[in-house]
Amino acid sequence: MATWLITGAGGWLGGCVLDALARASDAEDRIVVIGRKRPDALCGALFVAADLTDPDGLTRTVRDVSPDYVVHAAGKTPPAADEEMYETNFWGTDRLLNALRSLNRTVRVVVAGSAAEVGTVAAADLPVVEDHPCRPMTAYGRSKMMATASALAGRGPLEVVVGRVFNPIGPGMPESQAFGRFAAQLAAPDVDPITVRAGRLDARRDFVDVRDAAQALVDLALRGTPRRVYNIGSGRSRTIQEGLDLLIRLSGRATRVAFDPEAARRAGPDDSRACIDRIVGETGWRPSTSFDRSMMDLWAAASGLGRAALPLTG
Repeated sequence: MATWLITGAGGWLGGCVLDALARASDAEDRIVVIGRKRPDALCGALFVAADLTDPDGLTRTVRDVSPDYVVHAAGKTPPAADEEMYETNFWGTDRLLNALRSLNRTVRVVVAGSAAEVGTVAAADLPVVEDHPCRPMTAYGRSKMMATASALAGRGPLEVVVGRVFNPIGPGMPESQAFGRFAAQLAAPDVDPITVRAGRLDARRDFVDVRDAAQALVDLALRGTPRRVYNIGSGRSRTIQEGLDLLIRLSGRATRVAFDPEAARRAGPDDSRACIDRIVGETGWRPSTSFDRSMMDLWAAASGLGRAALPLTG
């Protein structure tokens, strides 16, 4: 019997990690979720209150749980304040790793990283490999890069792997991210025509279904090579325009797209695309959910429609 410890299970990616683990783990495995707040759904896991800002309490909790595997998906994303992102993403990760080291034995740990660590990459260097120099453009990217550096620099019994998640999409996508925001605007009742505010629509991103990304983190816990970074993406990029067009078609709404200068200012690099050869070759993981399916499931969740009501096309 193995014990799994999951952080961030109350969030979007972490909740999907919990779902993936509940499906994939052995029936005798013990799954423990830690955090400040009990998630709405535990999928049979045990919840233990713990705070990444409290090193002593965190150490006590880790010793009580005594995990064999850890998936660390807790973190802060924009629009959180810069200091919150550094406190949670970097210092929170550092405290968790220190608490785990206090066990003085081997523990397999996966830290969820982000494509924001990489920053702008020249077109000639796409798809970007894991060893490409990181030049993050934002406080979020810097906080995640610092967490990755801390995770990989540590010595001792921990076997730490970083899963660098590119641009997750799918059902439950928060409104702080473009497609989640578009879907929420399109689902607004009693407004006709609907106005969707958007920044740069020509920017390209490597979109990966959040459920596939969660499964990748679980697979890395089981089969990843310690002290390595693995890109988690689809291996191709699409424009923001493609996703917005699909959401508009799914909504059936009369829609006007208005330029949002603030969103445009935060647009980031022109293109972002991951080389996923490392994770595919070493773990056998590969993305299994199409872009269209991810967007359809996003719309179904945002609009309150059942998945069966949406035809699968393309």
